[in-house]
Amino acid sequence: MGNMKNIILMADGIVGLEVTKKLVASGEKIVRLYLHDDGVAKLAEEIKIASGCKEVFNRSSLQNQNHIDDLRHIGADFIITVYWAHLLSAEVISCAVDTLNFHPALLPINRGWFPHVHSILDGSSLGVTLHRIENAADTGPIWVQKEVQLSPYDTAKTIYDRLQNEMIEIFNNNWPHIKSGKITPKNQRKDGACYHRKSEIAELDELDIDTIMSVRELINILRARSFGDLGFAFYEENGARVYLKISLSDSVNHS
Repeated sequence: MGNMKNIILMADGIVGLEVTKKLVASGEKIVRLYLHDDGVAKLAEEIKIASGCKEVFNRSSLQNQNHIDDLRHIGADFIITVYWAHLLSAEVISCAVDTLNFHPALLPINRGWFPHVHSILDGSSLGVTLHRIENAADTGPIWVQKEVQLSPYDTAKTIYDRLQNEMIEIFNNNWPHIKSGKITPKNQRKDGACYHRKSEIAELDELDIDTIMSVRELINILRARSFGDLGFAFYEENGARVYLKISLSDSVNHS
């Protein structure tokens, strides 16, 4: 396998698991695996098993200088981060020849947290992007991206799930071309760039029951804050907090 790559992988969740499986099936060697800390990691054990990697650490290891020095000597071809919730230092980024990160937005639109929520609210374009890693969040040159359409029936949950599936597909289709140098990443354009903080999401949830807004505005807020059986939007009345969620369908039968 002359084109086998040594991979430092930082992965979480279902997309992290599927990307791990793809890397192994493609003949890559995962030389280091990093997982989110206990209590917040998703599918950590499944990712660990699928990777076949014996060198497994949590993200706090990347704050140790001796660990970083050791990582630099591995000779990794790629650092790949998949639904990784932490920025990497310049020192860590430099431990591999190249890098690749996953972001569920059509960069440079909606850098940062919960891009699908903001697209529902403001109508900004949705998509998925594979890009190089830089010190700033989601700013690196783009390997490949794909626009994804929002349907009238989407809530935060349904579009989140579809974006995850699109992320897996775009990686599976393009990894052979990325690793072989057939794709050259392009710098992100400057127009339309925006970044959303994690804390912004909580600011969306409290509704003033006496605020006047259009039906469309209210529906979009509820769509953006309905995640399956969970409804995060709420209002308060007579000292009680009332949570709301919305279900959207193309028929009167919602089953």
